Amino acid sequence: VYVGDDLVDLPVLLQVGVAVTVPEAPFEVKANADYVTGRRGGRGAVREVCEEILKARGLWEKALEKYLNPEAL
Repeated sequence: VYVGDDLVDLPVLLQVGVAVTVPEAPFEVKANADYVTGRRGGRGAVREVCEEILKARGLWEKALEKYLNPEAL
């Protein structure tokens, strides 16, 4: 996974397994991304990507556990 938001990121975005960008990225970047975040850059976009990765790997509930049930630690 690589998160990029401008034209200089295109070479890497085109080579990685999952290319991610933000809504305010230029058209060319968004057109070559696998995923465009719902959140803007600097406003939670990276956190959104991390959450999606954890969910895709089936690890989201485990990550939440320590916050929802701190005495279980």
